[in-house]
Amino acid sequence: MKNELYDLINKDTSIFEFIQSGSLDGIWYWDLEHPEMEWMSPKFWETLGYDPEEKKHLSSEWQDIIFQEDLKLAIENFEKHCADPSHPYDQVVRYRHKNNSTVWIRCRGLAIRDHSGRAIRMLGAHTDITDLKETEKEMSRLTREYEKVFHGTQDAMFLIKVVGNGAFRYVRNNLAHQNKTGIALEQIRSKTPQELLGAEMGNLVSENYSRCVSEGRSIVYEETLNLPGGKRIWLTTLTPIIEDHCVSHIVGSAMDITERKQLEEELKKQANYDNLTGLPNRKLFFERLETLLAESEEKNTSFALLFLDLDGFKSINDTYGHEAGDQVLITAGKRIQRCIGKADTAARMGGDEYAVLIHSAGDQDNVAVVVEKIHHSLKETMFIGSSECRINSSIGVAVYPHDGSHREALLRYADTVMYEVKRTGKGRFAFQNHPVKRIL
Repeated sequence: MKNELYDLINKDTSIFEFIQSGSLDGIWYWDLEHPEMEWMSPKFWETLGYDPEEKKHLSSEWQDIIFQEDLKLAIENFEKHCADPSHPYDQVVRYRHKNNSTVWIRCRGLAIRDHSGRAIRMLGAHTDITDLKETEKEMSRLTREYEKVFHGTQDAMFLIKVVGNGAFRYVRNNLAHQNKTGIALEQIRSKTPQELLGAEMGNLVSENYSRCVSEGRSIVYEETLNLPGGKRIWLTTLTPIIEDHCVSHIVGSAMDITERKQLEEELKKQANYDNLTGLPNRKLFFERLETLLAESEEKNTSFALLFLDLDGFKSINDTYGHEAGDQVLITAGKRIQRCIGKADTAARMGGDEYAVLIHSAGDQDNVAVVVEKIHHSLKETMFIGSSECRINSSIGVAVYPHDGSHREALLRYADTVMYEVKRTGKGRFAFQNHPVKRIL
């Protein structure tokens, strides 16, 4: 078949014209014995924006519009190819188009040699690869932009390859991830989560990777990780990359929210806890009371609410000063907390007033024991610096649902009983419609 094609080309020049015009962007034929003489096919000049009729078949015609540094490369390859047939004459060079734009041409050639092996002619072909070069340039630009974004963002980013069978391998991480986690690119590349983080933590993060794969959508979650860069809290987003209906990779983006969470906790603490004693404040106390009311109604259980006022506190402020008074309030809060269970709540309501929720009040005698314990504990001498401070307490007790089935009724009952105790002599407590009892 090849010989037949050669015969057809010899007999019919139109076949050669079709081949060179349809397959290539120019054919050239160079007389090396007369270097100035070189035939360039019309397609070459048309590619560069010139009228072929205006161009002479001289090597100087194209050498004037080729980039000179590329001409140097072409000459070097030409000389090497002439000296050694195994060295290819094949390079990409740039030409200046008539409109002053740049045209990228792949120039290939083959030396035709005499019986002694000396190169006497060169036959070559041109291929316009400008579109390819522009695409490469655009891809390079996009790659650079991607790298700028990837490494320029403040979020820690990482790329994971989905290996299959629930396995994952890290591909890379950006500079922010490296700096914030203390994990270098060399440490993370090609590692499984278990290899990088250990079995326990590796399995933990893999569960989220698996969830991202199974759901096939972005997921967002918070996680606390103890990494080489320290223990931090992250807000992590995982986004699946889907190829051929399967998740091939996962892009991870993690924002360090440690300081934000600490601030949130601090604000929450300020909003819900007393700054002086560290006990729950009025707001949190009432929230817990509402919760306890709902639980007790649902489970048909009872609880006790205590209102407590410190007797003799004003004289401590007047005698020893407000700093000593603050220490008395702090100590009183600690003593109340020591007398109640972990599930119970002791709160400072303001000034020298405290409130207590005792979760289980089924046995009223046990509640009385707790109340009495608080009362005795507060009467013990407090040593504030070099001063001995003594206080007492008046306590009113209400029990749900005996003394009230809603918040206002219970609060009103306990408050009324407490003030009745203070009115009739202080230093006592009253419990569920019992007469006021003195605690010795």
